[in-house]
Amino acid sequence: MKKVSYLLLVFSFICFSFTPAIASPTPNQLLNRVYKKLMKTKDYTVDVKIKSDIPMIKIMPVNAKLYIKQPNLFKIESTGIAILPKQGLSNFAATLKDTFSYMAVISGNEVINKVKTQIINVIPNEDTGDLIVAKFWIDTAQSLTMKSQITTRSNGTMLIQYFYGNAGKSYGLPDSMVFVVDVKKFKIPKALAADVNKGTKKPTKEEEQKNKKGQIYIRFKNYNINKGIDSKVFKK
Repeated sequence: MKKVSYLLLVFSFICFSFTPAIASPTPNQLLNRVYKKLMKTKDYTVDVKIKSDIPMIKIMPVNAKLYIKQPNLFKIESTGIAILPKQGLSNFAATLKDTFSYMAVISGNEVINKVKTQIINVIPNEDTGDLIVAKFWIDTAQSLTMKSQITTRSNGTMLIQYFYGNAGKSYGLPDSMVFVVDVKKFKIPKALAADVNKGTKKPTKEEEQKNKKGQIYIRFKNYNINKGIDSKVFKK
């Protein structure tokens, strides 16, 4: 009996030793899962409410309608001036599309709104594009981006927070977003930029530091997903 038990123990040890370990997904694979979830949406329209808190600019909240169609069609209709960064919306998926065009590295973990995320740094393999560096906080269980920090040549550094509802579970689309933008580098509509330049008083160093960041709040409602949008809509 002892001999049989000993042989069973040895056999179990050998089987355990040669059982392949389950490999953790690479950062590129995690980002690709986020991208694939977003790609379930071929097109969509959605009502948006945009509230901007940009230093030295007075702008009322704006109601608008947003049209997006893959791979890169983007249009917004509004009666007022709408400040709506494309980063985090149509350009976000494009950043994650080609996993061979960048190097991705996991740099830690962070809990955001009670959700455990993995932080992934992304550096382009070539420095010829607009993107300089990006950081994504990924909910690996749901393949959702909870937060991102994107630095581009055109708009400086932009921090984006994402909040999800039902559209997030199926398509990775947020219910609301908060953008923190670098006012000096962020592209402000010409009409608003003209108002800013009218000021004759030169701001102090303390005021310049305070006015360095602006915030844009966006709320999404009434998603219409994969109903088909004629490409002519984007040419009007």
